[in-house]
Amino acid sequence: MTSIIPNEFSLNREGYPTAIIDDFLRLENFQRAWEKVAENRGCAGVDGESIDRFARNQTMNIYQLRDGVAQTRYQPSPYKQVIIPKRNGTQRELKIPTVRDRIVQQALLNVLSPFMEKTFSSASFAYRPNLSYLNAVEKVAEWRDRGYQWVLDADIVKFFDNIDHRRLLKEVRLQIDSPRILCLIKSWISAGVLTEEGVIVSQKGIPQGAVISPLLANIYLHEFDELVTATDLKLVRYADDFLVLAQTQERILQAQLEIINLLESMGLMLHTEKTQVTTFERGFRFLGHGFLDKAIFPVDATDVSLKSAIERIFGLIQGRNTGKNKGKKKVLKNLLFTRRKF
Repeated sequence: MTSIIPNEFSLNREGYPTAIIDDFLRLENFQRAWEKVAENRGCAGVDGESIDRFARNQTMNIYQLRDGVAQTRYQPSPYKQVIIPKRNGTQRELKIPTVRDRIVQQALLNVLSPFMEKTFSSASFAYRPNLSYLNAVEKVAEWRDRGYQWVLDADIVKFFDNIDHRRLLKEVRLQIDSPRILCLIKSWISAGVLTEEGVIVSQKGIPQGAVISPLLANIYLHEFDELVTATDLKLVRYADDFLVLAQTQERILQAQLEIINLLESMGLMLHTEKTQVTTFERGFRFLGHGFLDKAIFPVDATDVSLKSAIERIFGLIQGRNTGKNKGKKKVLKNLLFTRRKF
């Protein structure tokens, strides 16, 4: 059994591509970035410039934007605050960059993403090309079938809001030791958000709504991924939702304490109400799916508990089988996991 010990962790970081800055500043790269931003549409930022307005003189705008970055004249604008109501009655804050800032972020993402893909852990599934939540669900089933029956079902409290800027920049530098890129990223995470009270700047948190934020989130948790997967535990992480799997109850309970300590060293905390130690026999929910013994089934977001989801699924099965009641557990064991897109 191997414990999670952060202070003994190191990565072999070699082969930093010095050409990455050149690739980033290529005019063709900025053109591709603009096309991606235009495809995604989205609202204007604090400067009021829309996609359509930028497009009216896109050739000159792209050239001037790229030249400003190359000559270090570029400065990002504050983010636009957008409040989105959630189903549970709470609110979610989005921070929207200007169109120009989205283009520069996308241009950097174009070159950083392929580079970081060579480094990221196979336990990480969110915000990565050719991977989705369904791949994460399949990986959970794989570890289950290999004897990892005990599960720490975990959720990080306000992950994006609690990312420490200093630690993030340190992690970025470990991966990409480029002062120009570090300065750009620092300017984006420190730009602040424009509210009714004015521009508010925080020493922690990265903006949900920024093009570059998903990549930064994965960089921030990369050490976490590597430390956990270097032990006898199994990890399946999708953004700030993750499962840690073990073969015994004793190990998963010990792992829970180790995970809490590890996250605290990163300035993060587990959500007590959304974190539990469970088993496949008891059942749990993860990434919109219910897990119960060998069964995996989609769970409607309106179901308040796994029990209500099971009742709903079982009711549908009963109807299809003209009232033949084989028992909930037996029927659910025979459910096949079917790929579905929502």
